[in-house]
Amino acid sequence: MATFEQLVHPGLAAGLRELKIVAPNSIQQNAIPLGLSGRDVLVCAQTGSGKTLTFLLPILQRLDSSDQQAAVLAPTEQLAHQVASVARHLAKYLKRPIDVAEDGPGERKLFVGTPDKLARAELGHLTILAIDEADLLLCAGGLEAQRLAIEEVLQTLEPRAATGALQLYLAMAHLTEQREEELLKRFPHVQQVGHVGVMVPTLRQCFHYFRGDKDAKLLFVLSEFEADDILPPEGATMIFCACSGACERLKALLEVEKPAYQTLTLHEESPLETRGAVAQCFREGNSRVLLTTDMAARGLDFPRLRHVVLFDPPQDATAFVHSAGRTARRGQEGLVTCLVEASQATKCHFDGKIVHALKASSEGE
Repeated sequence: MATFEQLVHPGLAAGLRELKIVAPNSIQQNAIPLGLSGRDVLVCAQTGSGKTLTFLLPILQRLDSSDQQAAVLAPTEQLAHQVASVARHLAKYLKRPIDVAEDGPGERKLFVGTPDKLARAELGHLTILAIDEADLLLCAGGLEAQRLAIEEVLQTLEPRAATGALQLYLAMAHLTEQREEELLKRFPHVQQVGHVGVMVPTLRQCFHYFRGDKDAKLLFVLSEFEADDILPPEGATMIFCACSGACERLKALLEVEKPAYQTLTLHEESPLETRGAVAQCFREGNSRVLLTTDMAARGLDFPRLRHVVLFDPPQDATAFVHSAGRTARRGQEGLVTCLVEASQATKCHFDGKIVHALKASSEGE
């Protein structure tokens, strides 16, 4: 088993130790050397398995030893900010200063942001491009506006890709056969690295089939979590709803029934200027419950999060994997609770499988 000191620059390994990340998992051991060699890499691994480091570490190391420019694209500003924060921390430990920018590449070496920002920017000498949640950004049925923006970027970079002057990283947590075929047909030279299974083994799954008052069932589930003898009582909870209206309605309910939770909401109708502050407030522990929609299902990392409640069960396996994967990250224990009305039970089948039969990976972080 290789160590981070054997895989990357000693400074990067030191930066990882400050983040309490001490040993690479199998995904990182396989993907990082490929990235450092300059090959195109596709990483598909469970949420919480450290996919960000599979592209961020080789990118930073390559920038440290050359004058290349790189960009990391994410589907949301919140996820981009999270990746940028990790990049800034690690960059402090390198020999040469690397400026991490979120407002456009400019003369800086590493841009981290959403595709629409990069599409409006001068691409200059960009030679390394990482696309986080690539299935959502590149495949039909994802975020259409961002997909169009990233297509514009790729079209501009096509001459560099054709001559081998552009390195591409694709990262995702779940990949259907259809989307895998689509991506491999488009990027035939990409090297694939992945785990078997879609859920980490430290994630417990609990399904409540019920009739009657759904709000009452939610209050019951939250009280059960408070009494859980496995997970820490101070752990936070994220509740996924189908729409912003449901988030605000449940917030009003919890403010009356569970005022100590200091419940927050984060959804599509949340003001853009407050979204980052809400996420940070929840991350720092000033709130125990965050009500959200699938806009927060991908990539966001909340270290205190121990419980995910799917108040409105998702309609496909990919959405379930991403929502559930907000907890049980980095080898920690986590719980996902799915509320299923009895009349809707038959809809909890994805790709011919009952949702809670999704296979756990044989290896965690």
